[in-house]
Amino acid sequence: MRTKILAYTILVIVIISFLQGVFSYEVYKNIYLEENKRQLEFMIEEIERYINNFGIQLLDKVYKKGFFRVTIVNNDGTVLYDSEADKDKMENHLKRPEIVQANEKLGEICFSIQKSKTLKSFFFYAAKKVEINNNPIFIRVSVLLDKTDVILKRALIQTLKFAFICIVLGLILIIGVSSLLYQPLKDLISLITQALKKFAITEFEEEEDLKWLSLSFTRLYQLLEEKINEVNSLNCRFSSLLNSIEVGIIFFDNKKRIIMFNQQAEKIFATKLKIGDSLLECIRIYELFEFLYDEIIFEKEFDVVIDGQNKILKVTKKRIKYEENKEGILLIVSDITIIKKLEKMRSDFVANVSHELKTPLTSIKGFVETLRDGAIEDKDVAMKFLNIIEVEVERLVRLINDLLYLSEIENAKIEINEEEEEEVNIKDVVDECVQLLKLKAESKDIKIHLDVDSELKIKMYRDWLKQLFINLIDNAIIYNKEGGEVFIIVEKSADKILIKVKDTGIGIPQNEIDRIFERFYRVDKGRSRKVGGTGLGLSIVKHIVELYNGKIYVNSEVGKGSEFTIVI
Repeated sequence: MRTKILAYTILVIVIISFLQGVFSYEVYKNIYLEENKRQLEFMIEEIERYINNFGIQLLDKVYKKGFFRVTIVNNDGTVLYDSEADKDKMENHLKRPEIVQANEKLGEICFSIQKSKTLKSFFFYAAKKVEINNNPIFIRVSVLLDKTDVILKRALIQTLKFAFICIVLGLILIIGVSSLLYQPLKDLISLITQALKKFAITEFEEEEDLKWLSLSFTRLYQLLEEKINEVNSLNCRFSSLLNSIEVGIIFFDNKKRIIMFNQQAEKIFATKLKIGDSLLECIRIYELFEFLYDEIIFEKEFDVVIDGQNKILKVTKKRIKYEENKEGILLIVSDITIIKKLEKMRSDFVANVSHELKTPLTSIKGFVETLRDGAIEDKDVAMKFLNIIEVEVERLVRLINDLLYLSEIENAKIEINEEEEEEVNIKDVVDECVQLLKLKAESKDIKIHLDVDSELKIKMYRDWLKQLFINLIDNAIIYNKEGGEVFIIVEKSADKILIKVKDTGIGIPQNEIDRIFERFYRVDKGRSRKVGGTGLGLSIVKHIVELYNGKIYVNSEVGKGSEFTIVI
């Protein structure tokens, strides 16, 4: 194998040296011709100026038998002057290539290489057509190529000598270097042989030469590519699995540098994590940084502000061995903001329901005890107490009905079936609701104005649509002033239904508007309880609207009234 490598190397050196010599010759030749070309151009310009100043007759004084041959040709092709030959013995030059080209391109210098019929030698010609005293003539300057060949041959000989010296020195160098390089190559062959045996590859058992080396490398490359593809596939699966987890995961090495994370972690902390960074370089939460280094606490909840939002994070810490003698820390981060909010809502809901139930029940219990203690004997007092008990019972019934209705709507978010819904005439539902609340409105001398298209329909459960209008109109009457007005407008806007209920009542303070849709929330608690309100009406309205992907807007001014707008 060493002999083959040496032979191939010598052959390559010889070929390269030969090509370098040929290339150098061509380069020198082109350079020399280019240089002659520039000199010929310069000579033509110089001769043109000389003729303009002194005429053709005095050219012999300067250009007779010089390095460059100068020829002046008349427009009809007759030779007017030649620095090397007798002009009278020279033939017509009008058809000479350089003269023909120059005749076609007035003012341009044209070139050609040809054998002179007069001097029987090869010349490099340059010609230009000019006008001297309004007489067109051709100025032709040439240089003998035999002189150029002599120079180029000398350059070629020197190049070949240099190439030969390079070959000899290269051979000496290659023989010495090959001895030094063959041992590592031999070691490489040994390693490849071991690798082939390890992978049970037996198809390469021929002589260990360059072909064997190439085929072995190719096979090992294919195996390596297969292994890399397997690793990439496993990494892709692992990454997909990691990113599908709903909790954030950040894994730190023993130096507390990030070596792995998932997309959920970036989403929770609203930042871009980078492998190799420390925790504080990516997430500027000092409490979390302290928790990472804490050796005692392994689970903790954090109240933090991330990207302008308050969040509650539950972070669990685990120690995991990832390399031999190396242990890292895995942070599992859960965003429990919604869970905590729901827990608080549940707690508030239980408290509110308990309070709302306790008040009328306490009242009923008190009146029952009073009647039992002897008040039942007085018919007037007994009747008064019984009426109050009846009012409180009706209040409890309304509260329980509203709670059941609210629960039904919330469950409908999952169970709603569009096929069972019917197209409901909105005008019929509004008229029915107004009729139900007519006596309540008349008791306060409130006028109700309707602007509803009688043909307008909507695909919705009729009971829910009715409950929506009853709650909005009832509130507009309850919180209106004596002699006020209620305006009900329903119209079609593009592919949506626009519902507006406007009153001229007490209005809602701006700081209360965001909370009016909360359960049991009342702006005027005294008035609401006095008229038997449960505090669930607007919450029911909001849930019905959201159930159909609608939006509800409130525009209100204290003392002037409120306007509820629903787009559904």
